[in-house]
Amino acid sequence: MILTLVFALVATGCASRPKVDRNRDWQPLVGHYTYEVALMELGRPLTLVEQSDGRKFAEWITHRSPRMSFGFGVGGASIGPHSSVGVGVGTEVSPPTSDEYLRLNFAPNGLLESWSKVRH
Repeated sequence: MILTLVFALVATGCASRPKVDRNRDWQPLVGHYTYEVALMELGRPLTLVEQSDGRKFAEWITHRSPRMSFGFGVGGASIGPHSSVGVGVGTEVSPPTSDEYLRLNFAPNGLLESWSKVRH
């Protein structure tokens, strides 16, 4: 039972999101591409802002900057009358994030109004 639950959680956590093509030319889709099609092709956006007039502003991540972490650890052992212990140290070093996002802006009628690529 517990093993099944753990497997389900791991499988869910490893599920991949649809990939957003960083090189796609979105300009020809302005006025034709709908929010519903974007959901089918790109999956749920990372952020979504819906305004009272029906406009939607959505962002999908297209590229994540690398994250790094370093760790150091030493174990302990005991053999006969001799024993030893160790200490572990860890740290995380991350360069400034420069993730890339695709921002799609949809008009109240649901059609793509404008788009841009942004870095956060």
